[in-house]
Amino acid sequence: MGQTILTREQIIVLKALSRDEKLVKTSYFTGGTALSEVFLHHRESDDIDIFSEIPFDPQALMIIMTKIAKKENCTLSTQHVDPVYIFVLSFPNKKSLKVDFTYYPYPLLEKSGKQISGIAVDSFFDIAVNKLVTITQRTTVKDFVDLYYLLQTFTFWDLRNGAKKKFSLEIDPLLIASDFLAVESFDMLPRMKTKLTLSELKSYFVTQATTLGKKSLS
Repeated sequence: MGQTILTREQIIVLKALSRDEKLVKTSYFTGGTALSEVFLHHRESDDIDIFSEIPFDPQALMIIMTKIAKKENCTLSTQHVDPVYIFVLSFPNKKSLKVDFTYYPYPLLEKSGKQISGIAVDSFFDIAVNKLVTITQRTTVKDFVDLYYLLQTFTFWDLRNGAKKKFSLEIDPLLIASDFLAVESFDMLPRMKTKLTLSELKSYFVTQATTLGKKSLS
């Protein structure tokens, strides 16, 4: 494992969350930050994503996050955009950290057996499957960067099959090829820890789109 990509603020919050026994038993750390910290070490990531297969108790979350804010002398703002409870901690050093607690009623395809500060970490394959589905729903460069590295391990077809099993979702190769072409709209990369150029990213996904498009039409 390489050096941590976690910020001081992320470490503080993860350690604090790990002290809540119920939260630890029912939820797991996932998303781009978990992907980079535990598996790829490829980019910096600003948020914390915590998923659970059972609904979160909003009052319990408020108690946990308020306690963290008080201890660290932070201001705390909250928002609920179903199914996500969003908390933003603003630290005295002017840095902010967004923590999302998402009700995610989909069974894990695999278990990683890994932990960060005592909190279970989503599996590499589950994160990869989720990331492919995310690409069909939004267009952000960080997701394309993540998927670029994930596709060095898994094929598109691996992830497509995973999405079918996990979400009962059929991903049309022709439509995902169109989604991949959105890479052309990006003008900068996230803060990278590994070597990747914007032109390499664009070339990769344009090639992937062309290949999938041809396969779909053949």
